[in-house]
Amino acid sequence: MKNTSAGRPGFADRCGVGVAVPRAFPRWTLEYGPMRPIRLRLLAVVLAAVGLAAASRTGTLWGDHGHRLAAAAAVQALPTEMPPFFRAAGDQLVWLDPDPDRWRDLDETKADPALNGANAPDHYVNFELTTAGSLKAPNRYAYVDSLRASGQTQLPGFLPFRIVELTQRLRTQFRLWRRMPEGPEKRFLEQRIINDAGVLGHYVTDGANPHHTTIHHNGWVGANPDSFPTDFRTHARFESVYVGAKITAEDVAPRMTTAPQVVAPLRDGVLGYLRATHAELRALYVLDKQERFSETTQGAAHRAFASGRLAAGATMLRDLWWTAWATSVPTDGPPSRR
Repeated sequence: MKNTSAGRPGFADRCGVGVAVPRAFPRWTLEYGPMRPIRLRLLAVVLAAVGLAAASRTGTLWGDHGHRLAAAAAVQALPTEMPPFFRAAGDQLVWLDPDPDRWRDLDETKADPALNGANAPDHYVNFELTTAGSLKAPNRYAYVDSLRASGQTQLPGFLPFRIVELTQRLRTQFRLWRRMPEGPEKRFLEQRIINDAGVLGHYVTDGANPHHTTIHHNGWVGANPDSFPTDFRTHARFESVYVGAKITAEDVAPRMTTAPQVVAPLRDGVLGYLRATHAELRALYVLDKQERFSETTQGAAHRAFASGRLAAGATMLRDLWWTAWATSVPTDGPPSRR
C-alpha cells in the first residue's frame, strides 16, 4: 500500500509478515467526493499466507520480540512518580505493545477488509511523499486535505498523528483519573489507561525503525547509485528475522537515556523523533549491504544499530508515558495524591 512502484509488495509484507507476497499488491489513493470526505480506496487486498497472530518469533516484525523488548525496557525505566497502578501493569503493557499487529488477522481481513484497511496507514509515514507544511496540519483529516491541495495522490501514512492522538487520549484519561473518587469506576478507568498506553507503545516502537519512515521499506526503490539491497524482504530480514534471533533485553536497556523527559511541544517532539529515525535510513542500508541482516548475521555494528533503534523507541515510549502523566494536572484544582 505504501510503495506504488510496479512489481513491489505492499504494506502486508512491509509490516513484517516475513513471507513473499504476490506482485499484485494493495495501493492507496486519495479520493474526494462532492463534500470532500476522505475515502481511502483499497484497489486490491493481498495479504501474506500466514497471519501475524499465528506468526512465529522469526516471522513477525519488531513484535512480538522486538516490540516486547522495547516495551519492557520502557517499563523498567519508568519514573517512580508514575501512579502505582501503572507501574504495576508492566507485564500487561509489554503484552499489549504488539496488539495493533494482531488486528491484521488474516481470517478477519478475509471476512471484511475494513479493520486492516483503516489501520494500516497508522503504522508508517513516508517522509519522501509528504508535502511542505502537511505534517503541521491540525489533524489527520486536514493533513489529507493539505496533501490533496499540493497535488499528492499517494497517502504517506498517519504515524505522527497516531502517536500524538494516543498520547492525548492517555493524558485526558490521566486527568480524569486524578479527579475521580475511589471506587469501581476508577478501576475501570485504570484498565482503559493501561490499554491505550500499551497500544501507543506499538506505534512509538514502529517509529524507531527507519523502514517505517520511508518509501524504501522493502528494499531500495528508484535511483540506487550505492547499489543498496533491493530484495522485497529487506524490512522483514532486519526487523523480524535478525532482531528475533540476535537481540536481547541486555542489548537494549543500557542504550536508553537515563532521565525521563517531558516531550514538549508534543507534536514537535514526535516529529523530531520520527525524523531522527528517518535520518538513520542510509546507515541501515549500508549495514545490510555490508552483511545481510539474517539469523546468522555476526556484525557488531549490526547489533549496535538494531539495539540502538529499539532503545530509541523504548526511550520515546517511556517519555511519552511520563509526558501524559506529568502534564495531566487539571487546571481547576490540585492533583490527586493517590
